[in-house]
Amino acid sequence: PTEGAKVLVVKFNDYQCPACAQSHKDYQGVLAKYEAAQPGAVRLVMKDFPLESECNSNVSTTLHAAACEAAVAVRLAREKKLAEPLENWLYSNQPAMTPQTVRQQVRQLAQVANFDERYPIMLEQVKADITYARQLGVRSTPTFFINGVKIEGALPAALFEQAIAYELKRVASQ
Repeated sequence: PTEGAKVLVVKFNDYQCPACAQSHKDYQGVLAKYEAAQPGAVRLVMKDFPLESECNSNVSTTLHAAACEAAVAVRLAREKKLAEPLENWLYSNQPAMTPQTVRQQVRQLAQVANFDERYPIMLEQVKADITYARQLGVRSTPTFFINGVKIEGALPAALFEQAIAYELKRVASQ
């Protein structure tokens, strides 16, 4: 749902994907600019597409050994409104990330004490995102949809900003 936004940006993400981390860093300023100028006009929705065979049957070789844990950890942190510090840690520590370090950080940064207990249930939600991604033809991360237009890979921040500006103008003229 757009929740009233004129531009809906959906990102299929893997927290161990270097391009996902770079787009997160590059796009924060663009999204903040639109939020300040036109509150609620642009909405970012995160969807999980971990490149790890434990939760993604599309992956035959695990590229990111802690990606499923990271996706679940962010979902649990989001429940406590503490996703941002965890996401920043995950993106900043990609090379050293292990399932164990993810568990430690979600406890420390988001005060999630029951990660292991909640993991199987939350993993089903991650798998639902993966199923949705497959239906949309997502094969890699990051993959974005800006008002339904698919963009594979990350655009430079200036082009991302232009795409949002274009959609805002297009929607306003309808």
